[in-house]
Amino acid sequence: MRLLQARLLTDENISPKVVEYLRNIGLDVLDTKEQIWYGTEDEELINRAYREQRFILTHDSDFGTLAINQGKPCYGILYLRLRSLKSTNVIHVCERLFHKDIEIHPYTIWVIEDTRVRIRYLMKNEP
Repeated sequence: MRLLQARLLTDENISPKVVEYLRNIGLDVLDTKEQIWYGTEDEELINRAYREQRFILTHDSDFGTLAINQGKPCYGILYLRLRSLKSTNVIHVCERLFHKDIEIHPYTIWVIEDTRVRIRYLMKNEP
């Protein structure tokens, strides 16, 4: 699938301005804050995203820990590991990434840094 076709679940640490930007470029975004899922355990969110085939967009490395170290089933993670988490910077990085509209595969973790992207492939797990 193309990156612009990915369905996302945004963690509560993602700014509403970023969520709005992602929707404006046509992405299907389920936002944790809008669903009033404040304080929901990461494990519950990773399970929901897996069931709904959504990539989790987050600034939190704990999702990767759940998927890699604990073997939790995970559809995919877009981990924004940026120097500045200001919404303007996050949107700028997302613009560069989504403008490329590259191929994205389920069962991957994308570590998105200011100047590079690293991809780790996960084994497909059944919940």
